[in-house]
Amino acid sequence: MTKILDNIILFPGKENKQLIEIEQELTIVQKKMKALMNLNDFDLHPIDNKDVEKLAEYADIMFFDSFTARRLISNLAARIIEQQHILDEINEAADA
Repeated sequence: MTKILDNIILFPGKENKQLIEIEQELTIVQKKMKALMNLNDFDLHPIDNKDVEKLAEYADIMFFDSFTARRLISNLAARIIEQQHILDEINEAADA
């Protein structure tokens, strides 16, 4: 969790409850992503917005095996394409 620790001063003998909370949340997100991406129909399971926010903020310090990472990239790319189609439709409707 290097990224988190870079911005936090740790005092000996003191626990940082916020840091512990973040680490627990990230562990949950990592386990959830691994479970979802290992399903045969992983592409039918969208990643919820809260998890996407955690990935956006902390993915560079998360660890995924290569299989999970490839599927996660595929799932997120599909999400981006879907949202782009929605924006295109909105823009076309606004132009009409």
